[in-house]
Amino acid sequence: MSNLQVQLIKKPDAKYPKVNDVFQVKTASTPTASQLKDGEVFLENLYFSIDATMRVWISGAKTYVDPVLPGNTMFGQAVSRVLASKSQKFQKGDYVIGVVNWTLYQIISDAKLHLVKRGGDIDDLTGYSFLGPLGISGLTAYIGFEAIGKPKEGETVVISAAAGAVGEIAVQLAKTYYKCKVIGIAGGPEKCDYVKKQLGAHDCIDYKNENLSKRLRELTPNGIHVYFDNVGGEMLDEILMHITDHTRIILCGAIATYNQTGEPYKVKNYPRLIIKRAVMQGFLYFDHPELFKPGQATITQMLKQGQLKIRYDVQNGLEQAPNGLAKLLLGQNNGKVVVKAKADQPKL
Repeated sequence: MSNLQVQLIKKPDAKYPKVNDVFQVKTASTPTASQLKDGEVFLENLYFSIDATMRVWISGAKTYVDPVLPGNTMFGQAVSRVLASKSQKFQKGDYVIGVVNWTLYQIISDAKLHLVKRGGDIDDLTGYSFLGPLGISGLTAYIGFEAIGKPKEGETVVISAAAGAVGEIAVQLAKTYYKCKVIGIAGGPEKCDYVKKQLGAHDCIDYKNENLSKRLRELTPNGIHVYFDNVGGEMLDEILMHITDHTRIILCGAIATYNQTGEPYKVKNYPRLIIKRAVMQGFLYFDHPELFKPGQATITQMLKQGQLKIRYDVQNGLEQAPNGLAKLLLGQNNGKVVVKAKADQPKL
C-alpha cells in the first residue's frame, strides 16, 4: 500500500496563501499491523477536515495545540477506518474520528480517537457530516450559542463569515432553532445571495462592496444582541459600535488576522463593552463535552426535517489538502472544505 504524507517544509510568509509553497507531498513508509502495541490501532484515514485555525498552527505559534514546524507532518481532524487493533475500545472495521496526521495510513493511540460507527460501511456524505454538521463545525456553532451567546427569541443575531463552514450552521441555528432575526456578513454578492436565499437569513451585508457601518445602522436599529465572530480585526471593532445593552459576543475565529505578518490589529472600541455591560468571550468547542450529545441531537433533528442546508467543498485526494487550506484562507471556498483522501477514479 502506498502511503502519501503531507509535510510542512517552511513557515508561511507574507506571500502565503497566494503563493502556496509551504507544503510538500511525499511517499512515506506504510506501517503494518505487526507494529501495533497495546492500546493502539492501525488506521486508514478517509476524510479530512480543513479548518482556518490551521493557519495559526503552521505559523509556529504555541496555542492549544503544539505548532506544526518545518519538517513535521501536518495534522487535523479526520474520519478513519480501523484496519487492525490492539485496543479494548475499537475493533477492526470501526469508524473513528480524531486528530491524525495528514497521511493515508498510520498507527495511533486509541486515547486520541472517538467512535462514530461500529463496523459496516459509510458513504462519502456520511463521512463529511461527521466533520461538518455533526462534528467540529456544527458543534462549534451550537456550543458558541449555548455557552456564550444564549440567544433569546426575537433578538438580533449577527454572524460574520456567514457562508463559511461554521457560519452557515450558525445562521440556520439562529433563525430556525433560536427564532432570532439573523443578519449575515459575507464577501461578495454570490455568498450573500446564498446566505439569504438558501440559509434563510433576514439579510446579508456584502462587506467587500457595501459600507458595513451604514448597513449595520440600517439593519440593526435597536442594536446587536448576539454577535458570532469568525473574523476579528476591523470588523469586530465596527461591530462594537453597534452593540446594545448586555450584548454577548462569541469569539470563534479571527480569520482576518491569520495572514498578518506585521503588527497585529488592535481593537480600539473595547470601552463599548463597559458602557453596554456586554460580554465578549472566546471558546474552543472541546471545552464543553457536556454539550456534544444535545448539540448532535439538535442538529440531527434539523437535518432529518430538512431545516439545515450544508455545502461541502470537496478536495479529491490527500495531495490536494494544501490547496484546500489555501482556498479556505483566500475565501474562495463554498461551504465546509473537506478532503477525500483517495480521489475518485474517473469513469470510463
